[in-house]
Amino acid sequence: MSLFLKVFLWFWGAMTVLILSLILILGTLPDEAPPRSTTISSILYRYGYPAVTTFLSGGDGGLRLFLQNTEKQTGVKVYLFDPECRARGLKEGTQAPDDLQALAQNTIDSMRTAEAGGSQLQISPLRLSASQPIVTNLGTFVVTGSVSRSLLAFRSINTRTKLLSLAFVFLTSGLFCYGLARYLAAPVGRIRQATQRLSSGDLSARVEPNHVPRGYDEIAHLAHDFDLMADRMQSLVTAQNRLLSDVSHELRSPLARMSLALELARRGDEAKKQNAIERISRESMRLDSLIGELLTLSRLENGLRAETLNNTVDMAAVVGGVEADAEFEAQNAGRGLKVTYEGPDQGVILRGDPELLHRAVENVTRNALRHTNDDSTVALELNTDGQEIVITVSDGGPGVPPDELESIFRPFYRVEGARDRPDGGTGTGLGLAIAQRAIAAHGGTISASNRPEGGLCVRLSLPKNRVLAKSEKSLVAA
Repeated sequence: MSLFLKVFLWFWGAMTVLILSLILILGTLPDEAPPRSTTISSILYRYGYPAVTTFLSGGDGGLRLFLQNTEKQTGVKVYLFDPECRARGLKEGTQAPDDLQALAQNTIDSMRTAEAGGSQLQISPLRLSASQPIVTNLGTFVVTGSVSRSLLAFRSINTRTKLLSLAFVFLTSGLFCYGLARYLAAPVGRIRQATQRLSSGDLSARVEPNHVPRGYDEIAHLAHDFDLMADRMQSLVTAQNRLLSDVSHELRSPLARMSLALELARRGDEAKKQNAIERISRESMRLDSLIGELLTLSRLENGLRAETLNNTVDMAAVVGGVEADAEFEAQNAGRGLKVTYEGPDQGVILRGDPELLHRAVENVTRNALRHTNDDSTVALELNTDGQEIVITVSDGGPGVPPDELESIFRPFYRVEGARDRPDGGTGTGLGLAIAQRAIAAHGGTISASNRPEGGLCVRLSLPKNRVLAKSEKSLVAA
């Protein structure tokens, strides 16, 4: 059974039980006969003489109790007027309604003038009134009674009208419950449809809760979270497909060169064979390096073991070691490059994976050496800023277009023109991507910006004296 049908039946059933309960309660009340004019006259005639007798024997107090009981039994408000047209049996400070006072006076006057006396009927917009004269040796008493016309109309409703009213209420409650159930179940149906589309491979499936005007309730939040999940899945799958495409391209190039070198080795002389073998050796080393970088990237993408990120690391020693290696490479590059380091020699401590942190700083530094101009300087700086350790690597190269500063940390991404440089093809295209993920695994950030005087500046920020929390361990555990 669908959620819509469950909600609809539950609400409609509850409304039905409520209506039937009200009918049952109202059905237990006495069904009094409608007090029409003839019924009122008969009531006055029936209770008139006992009322006069009660007044003559018990006075106003006894009459008051008698009239109250009469109203309870008949539903008609009864008043007794003496021959002087004074209302009797009333509480002190109260008086009879003016229209009933006038009706009693008219009845007494008609009896005195020997006109056609007897009971009289008076109809007003608010009620139905009647009077009955009671002739005694003390004079003519008048008993009057009245009933509300709205009450008269209500009591005169027949069974058919009641059934029609019941059917109307029943259908109205059903329509209300239908709308409520539809309001609650419709967004769930949209989420279900989007889920089915997503499971069938349509990564563009979205619920789009803003198109359903229902405010900020729990279902709207669920729809919003679903769209966020779908966005994340689409971005991950897109990145995976792009990575597979890039890996295929990067592997195809050295394999093609190896095949060409192998063919030359088969057909050429000894000198050509030796050159071909050296080419095959270089391409093999390049493939080995590329595969190693891919394994490192995969390790970072899939999560690290918690204990590997909780070792004591001296970042001053790490950056100093990278600077020494880079200086050695710069001296043998034949391009007139210099590598400088500014910062403490030791004592900058944090917790993390020393191999990954060394790889991150080294990859950024090697990238700077590869793209800086000849006879320029690559500068490394290490500073502590409050609770952060900040490492900056600056070069003297052409920089990066502003709209590509974030893209350079994507796997295999290369700035336009980098492949045309003499050394542009020596890298694997994974160095900055590995650096970004290694820094992120330690709770830090990495960013790039162009220097005003020219060149690129990469900033690595790491939390100082970081201790892995329990929640973080669960996130990075393999």
